[in-house]
Amino acid sequence: MAHFLTYLLLSFLIIYDSLGLSQSNQFCDAGVGYPESTCGFSSSSSSKLLIKGGTVLNAHQQEVADVYVEDGIIVAVKPNIKVDEDVTLLDATGKYVMPGGIDPHTHLAMEFMGSETIDDFFSGQAAALAGGTTMHIDFVIPVNGSLVAGFEAYKKKAKKSCMNYGFHMAITKWDESVSREMEIMVKEKGINSFKFFMAYKGSLMINDELLLQGLERCKSLGALAMVHAENGDAVFEGQKRMIDLGITGPEGHALSRPPVLEGEATARAIRLAKFVNTPLYVVHVMSIDAMEEIARARKSGFEVI
Repeated sequence: MAHFLTYLLLSFLIIYDSLGLSQSNQFCDAGVGYPESTCGFSSSSSSKLLIKGGTVLNAHQQEVADVYVEDGIIVAVKPNIKVDEDVTLLDATGKYVMPGGIDPHTHLAMEFMGSETIDDFFSGQAAALAGGTTMHIDFVIPVNGSLVAGFEAYKKKAKKSCMNYGFHMAITKWDESVSREMEIMVKEKGINSFKFFMAYKGSLMINDELLLQGLERCKSLGALAMVHAENGDAVFEGQKRMIDLGITGPEGHALSRPPVLEGEATARAIRLAKFVNTPLYVVHVMSIDAMEEIARARKSGFEVI
């Protein structure tokens, strides 16, 4: 239990311990986050940190305890820890000490259908840190179908990062080069989750044949297959219907993709993954229709999250 607690608490402590001089100065230069007395603090300050007397919260328990850290690694989580003088002390009495959030689904600096998401890897991460999220997993979008080119492009985008992050990878086409590059991502780049868009016709959407090939490849690599589950063909028809009715505001987005279309695509993805016999991760579930398909599959013993 203690090791599990320690592991999860590490992401919380990253806020304090890993924001060294250069990264804190990014916030200072941007005019956010740090008071003047903190900006430019010496990187030679103590590498030992004691968070004392707080109520430590985790998924399975809570207790009043101290959290002791050396060189960014949690050494102990227990009451009344005794330390020497060369330790930075944070009094957490009357406060909660909890794991930092891990957001597994973000799109920073993502170019999509003629636009780009407004937050980049600095502004988005700074906002996340302010709210207690200390790590996220973004999605690499291939460049002209190339996973390696997409990975290099996102490495450049992430150079301005100020917190921990990881990558999923989207698959937008299929040929032998994509199959080979998936292996490179898994074995050399640390990416072992691949997303297939069943939506966004004319942009990122893949068909069932590609999805089957991708599921097979994920299985052979021991990687996790992910789907954005909406029936892209039907949504496209729904969008045309909204335009014909003169409904072009934000409400048209929801009306063009009713829950039945998410439920259908979720059921189809689950059945194809069952056919291949590989686990499936259905992202951002939005409707009862999709939830019921997932619940039914899980009840039958299939591994879907």
